[in-house]
Amino acid sequence: MPNIERAMVRNPHRGEEEFSQEEREVVRLAEEGTPQRVLEYTEVTREYWAPFLYPNVLCELGRTDPYVGAEFNEDGVELDIPPFGAITIEEEDPIVGVTVIGSACVPPGYVLLHVEPLEWKYPRSGLKMKVDGLWGGHQRIEPWRAGIDEGWPTAGMSSAQFHTPPAKKVTIMGGSQMDICELDIRNMRHDAHYCFRIVRVKVRRSL
Repeated sequence: MPNIERAMVRNPHRGEEEFSQEEREVVRLAEEGTPQRVLEYTEVTREYWAPFLYPNVLCELGRTDPYVGAEFNEDGVELDIPPFGAITIEEEDPIVGVTVIGSACVPPGYVLLHVEPLEWKYPRSGLKMKVDGLWGGHQRIEPWRAGIDEGWPTAGMSSAQFHTPPAKKVTIMGGSQMDICELDIRNMRHDAHYCFRIVRVKVRRSL
């Protein structure tokens, strides 16, 4: 398993100051009237597929005791609910976008993205993003074995697209509308997951 830490969402450089110098940039530029330069670059898409066995990707299924359904299966990687299951991707070039393709266990699903920026400029909002209300799910194995296949009206996939400030690392998590309780775990009904199939990462390359 790659030795990769999850994306940090708190600025490690702030120290005792209310805001770091990087975090004060917008106000400083506005006060000084400093002309800004438009950035021009091209985007390169890097595509990762389940089961996400790449040297720059860490795939954490989540809890195994108790078993709550996180697994590798035919439809991809079902991660444990946040914050336990996660996929973290590091890139050498700045990350500027992420697309996640998969399906919910109990639609609608949601995908969370934590972004570790190259520069810590956004102190009060934090670089966390969420897309929810994602249509489409994969069939439970019991209905599947009873003959209810991918033709079922709610069987399908979804995609979540994110545009990010330049980043060196992202952590992806997800789930679906089901809330798990202890009785669900005992009865093996813990389908609160999102099943990840493909992750496309857009990186910035200079022209």
